[in-house]
Amino acid sequence: MIQLSDSEKIIYNLYLKHSRKGQGYRLRKDFSDLDQDICTSVAKITKFLNSYSHIDWNEFFESYGELHPNEKYPNINFFTSRLAIKNYSLYKKQKESRDPEKQFDEIKSSMRFIGLFCIENKIELKKYLFHKTGYMYSWMNHYREHRINPYALMELGDIVSILDNIESDVKMLFASNLDKNLIAFKTRYQNSDKTKNYVKQLTATIENFVKKELTNSK
Repeated sequence: MIQLSDSEKIIYNLYLKHSRKGQGYRLRKDFSDLDQDICTSVAKITKFLNSYSHIDWNEFFESYGELHPNEKYPNINFFTSRLAIKNYSLYKKQKESRDPEKQFDEIKSSMRFIGLFCIENKIELKKYLFHKTGYMYSWMNHYREHRINPYALMELGDIVSILDNIESDVKMLFASNLDKNLIAFKTRYQNSDKTKNYVKQLTATIENFVKKELTNSK
């Protein structure tokens, strides 16, 4: 009898959900007769996703249908490939191009991540953009891994100046989309009072939270 872990069952059902987009489907509960090749693919995908905690499982499977709405959804083996990873990355970039007022959930999640990172590394929020992990600015790696939304950075410092002082090949590797579209991001941000007010309030809240936690930890 085939035995799938709880994570593998969730992964398969997410695949099933998105492969049946626009149609009815039922979550699978009995996996005893699942094809062995499918089980092998599920195990590979689960191992990969568990190794990269920044990847949203639902979005990983959602991305193909959103980018290729008129194409047949691929079989599950596709999601073991590098193309699936590239597809996910393109989807995340596409989401960044939406109206910032539609990205409040991502901004909030980003600010929470940044706040916890600052607490873990014992730095104030205003020092986040200058913190390095090894030779690399930590925030650039966080952006590359889709852990942070660009609008969450708008009140933390002068991103333009920071990027201007980073070597072009490093920017290309870690933050090419941000570097290429920063002016557009900033323009949309400045043109949306609702977004500016939201980010400013959230930044102040996280800043106070970080200060409090750092003070209490002394």
